[in-house]
Amino acid sequence: MFSRNGSRFLNVINASFIQSRNKRVWVRKPLGSPMAKSKLFKIPQKPVLPDDEKVEIKRLYDNYKNQMKSLRQYFFEQSLKQAESGEVAQMKSKLDEEEHARLMEENRLENEKTAQLREERLKIEAVKTQERVMTTLIKKEQENKIFEAQVDTFLQQQKSLPFISPQNIEKAIEEALANPIDFNFAIDLDGYVYRGKETSIDKIPEEKRERLSSYSSN
Repeated sequence: MFSRNGSRFLNVINASFIQSRNKRVWVRKPLGSPMAKSKLFKIPQKPVLPDDEKVEIKRLYDNYKNQMKSLRQYFFEQSLKQAESGEVAQMKSKLDEEEHARLMEENRLENEKTAQLREERLKIEAVKTQERVMTTLIKKEQENKIFEAQVDTFLQQQKSLPFISPQNIEKAIEEALANPIDFNFAIDLDGYVYRGKETSIDKIPEEKRERLSSYSSN
């Protein structure tokens, strides 16, 4: 059936390339040819997708399904509207209006109930706030009274102290000159205290000498 040249052409096709002008031109593998022996037992590895990419792909696919479902439902309703007669459409419109009126009335009643509950709650909160403010004011007033009493006591104590006033300044000077106070003192190795700059150790008996408490206990 085939000539010698035709059999050569088939052999060239089975070899998967055609030589043209000293170049190999690869052609497509025949559809009826089996799998190549080099790829017979090779299992292609599935691509590993990250978890976040899987979640994103699923989200996009779900959005696509929901959108297509909404479009189909919309077109279906539009087709029903066009197919319905005038009487059925009017009846459906009337039912929709009645349902809308019922829902509006239910919404109004719910709003009134919510407003009443809100007013009661605000009244209770106002009473609690007033009580809290009154308690704070009473406590503050008591604290002010205690503070004023402490201030008065302190002033009375300060007034009772012997302050030098312009009226008794001469008397205070005379008393200071008559009773000079010497703040100098000395301590020996035994813990005895000798007060005054002009104090002589020999003139004070040992039993009358002042001694520090830390030395007297020893």
